[in-house]
Amino acid sequence: MNYKEIYRKKDLSGAFLFSGKEKLLMENTCTYLINLFTKEAMRSFNLIYFKAEECSLANIEEACQTFPLMDKKKIVIVKDSLNFINLNNLEKSFYDFLDNLPDFIILIFLERDAINKTTKFYKYFSKKGTNVDFAKLTPQEVSRFVNSYFLRKNKKIKPAQISYFLSLTSYNLKNSNVSLLDLKNEMDKIIGFSKDEFINNSDIDLLTDKVVDANIFKLLDGLYARDRDFALNELKNLYDENEPMAKIFVMIVRQVRLLLAYKVLKNKNSSSSDIMNKLSIKKFEFSKLQNYSSNFKMEFLRDFYDELLKSDRILKSTNIDPLLEMENLIIKYTRK
Repeated sequence: MNYKEIYRKKDLSGAFLFSGKEKLLMENTCTYLINLFTKEAMRSFNLIYFKAEECSLANIEEACQTFPLMDKKKIVIVKDSLNFINLNNLEKSFYDFLDNLPDFIILIFLERDAINKTTKFYKYFSKKGTNVDFAKLTPQEVSRFVNSYFLRKNKKIKPAQISYFLSLTSYNLKNSNVSLLDLKNEMDKIIGFSKDEFINNSDIDLLTDKVVDANIFKLLDGLYARDRDFALNELKNLYDENEPMAKIFVMIVRQVRLLLAYKVLKNKNSSSSDIMNKLSIKKFEFSKLQNYSSNFKMEFLRDFYDELLKSDRILKSTNIDPLLEMENLIIKYTRK
């Protein structure tokens, strides 16, 4: 079930599994249901939260047996479903209990990590059609999300600026770890800074966690993906716009160095936060390293880094055409 179906239902009851990458959408949907079915003054009676590691099956069953007080529904939310599965022996009696929940109960199991779809727990909700997926938004959906969020904060943003903002966040990249919550945090900073009615590129440039400007960023995306034609085309665009070749060269050197360091730390089983701290990078850039590191073997990166050092000496000591040298580097870097 797509989360949007929840908003289309006039009545709701039974057990649901909320899972997926988008924590913000999950939280918003829970808030929507809480506001729809319970009064604020009655929530101490009719809204119950459990942490999976701190509750038993008996706790949940007991919470679901008592009637709501002065509300039509009672909402019970169990956080960290994976822990709940691991800590409890879920036998047939548990699923019978879910099948026979009273109409006044909405029981929600929350899971923000990837859930194993082969487990009996997941299959139960899937068969019932009550597994609610909070997957990443499509490019069109996330553009609408950005636009509506700024509007709610009394700011306006044009489509060109939405595209520019999203291009710097890597949200639309396949397998990117950047979430809507990350986007929201960036937008909040932009809103706090911007003094005009419309958000412009300057507002975005000052506050978005980006590594290089958008055009060089596109070139680096092409290099990461080992898309030679795309990278060469972006290099030409930069050259036509009089972007200094020295600046582009420095960015390529930096990316190779970061990829090497990322792979070394990953092989040492360093955590994501440790890697970001040691490399002094933000989540957006970390996501790119994580997404594309598998495209390059360690040996290739080391050899290419040596090539970069040679090119650096050539560019500094000869009159070779910088564009030609950069093109040669891209061809070597995107060799498959």
